[in-house]
Amino acid sequence: MTIAGIESTIPANAKAETTKPNELGRDDFLNLLVTQLQHQDPLNPMDSTDFTAQLAQFSSLEQLSNMSGQLEDMAHSQAVFASSQAVGYIGHTVLSAGSDFTHDGEADASLAFDLEASAHNVYLSIYDATGGFVTSFESGGKAAGRQTAFWDGEDSDGNPMPAGNYRFEAMAISAGGEEIRIRPLSSGRVDGVAFADGQAMLKLGQREVALKEVIEVIRPISPISED
Repeated sequence: MTIAGIESTIPANAKAETTKPNELGRDDFLNLLVTQLQHQDPLNPMDSTDFTAQLAQFSSLEQLSNMSGQLEDMAHSQAVFASSQAVGYIGHTVLSAGSDFTHDGEADASLAFDLEASAHNVYLSIYDATGGFVTSFESGGKAAGRQTAFWDGEDSDGNPMPAGNYRFEAMAISAGGEEIRIRPLSSGRVDGVAFADGQAMLKLGQREVALKEVIEVIRPISPISED
């Protein structure tokens, strides 16, 4: 922005700096305005209309600067709130888009997926963290929507697999032999929360899932009292 009548009072290097895009801030604007008042001709002062317009521009700049600061504070507060909420996920099982899951080496692993239509049979294959084939099995007929199959934690030879991260692939077939669209869902039990770049990351064993990627939370089942 150029203000008439003060070009000759600003050093050449300063003038070059003020002409750079996005470089004129609130303090720069105020300094230019004060400099203009100091160097105007007292016998021919600046037109009051131009002066009023420049004051209005400075007021707008001040309001935009304050608004920007308020928005930054609001974003920070929301990030802090989301991070504090993430701690409440510990102990719960969460689902997110993907096919990764964590096997604890003991209980059957739950494999979740969405079916576009009812399936006559669903075929699943399990792979370890390196991509090596582990086993495959059928889970039988499933209705359309969110469904779950269970892997017993054994390889194709019946050997128990160690705890760790795994991946599954699924294929669904209709009664007529047609393939049905299926969407695998990544699942795992949250055992911690990490914070990186203002974002909460849920720790599922050796994996991490961003809080914003969670699509479902499953509350842990309380043990039945035997009193």
